[in-house]
Amino acid sequence: MDLGLTGKVALITGSSAGIGLAVAQILAQEGCKLIICGRNFEKIQQIEKLLSREKENLEILALSADVHKASDSENLVNTALDKFGKIDILINNSEGASFASDAVETLSDDDWRLVFEAKLMGYIRMTNLVLPGMKNHQWGRIINIVGTSGKEPSPRLIKSGVANAALMNFTKSVSTQTAKFNVLITTVNPGLIDTPRHRQYLEIAAQEENQSVDVIKSRIAGKIPAGRLGLSDEVANLVVFLASECSSYITGITIPIDGGLSVSAF
Repeated sequence: MDLGLTGKVALITGSSAGIGLAVAQILAQEGCKLIICGRNFEKIQQIEKLLSREKENLEILALSADVHKASDSENLVNTALDKFGKIDILINNSEGASFASDAVETLSDDDWRLVFEAKLMGYIRMTNLVLPGMKNHQWGRIINIVGTSGKEPSPRLIKSGVANAALMNFTKSVSTQTAKFNVLITTVNPGLIDTPRHRQYLEIAAQEENQSVDVIKSRIAGKIPAGRLGLSDEVANLVVFLASECSSYITGITIPIDGGLSVSAF
């Protein structure tokens, strides 16, 4: 299947590890030009070298950026436009709030403000920065990597869940405004995926319960109908399809990829 991605310019935030890195790798193999970014410049330079080894003659721009900050986001997009002249694909990929089973009454206004300013406003801001160019070119794909806690509330992810639900609503609302410009926006909700971030969660849970990481991981996997954690590549395959020409009649939806863990019917 020809995904029609050759020559497209893709910006992937949080692309130094996990799902973001997997998306960048597959987009590169499909012929995209890449803008990758992360807060650790040394790490993002290492990823640039890795991707260039994997794909000969890859056109790639690697930048240090914290997309939770307005100034960094603006500089990132402007630098990308200076180099490539356009951004066809935006993958919004950012960590959520920390894992914690905080009682809601213990959360301060600043606790809530921090998570909203980070992931929620980060995604909204990046979307607003790329939309004018996409609408002008009459082609664009925006994929928001969110998480299942927006639909499946978790006591450990109260703050993330509220922000994620808002992002799902944002995706649907924006899609009704942009579809006529052939700019399509979707949400992907990864479940329990074997990423560096999830391994941090396993370590925290193991310490709290005085159990080994393997015991915690096995217990979690047992709750998933597929019987295992997902892989970053499995999420990335879905994201790349949604970024392609083959998704030309898909917009405004939220797709869970969780091995069947979600209990809601829709």
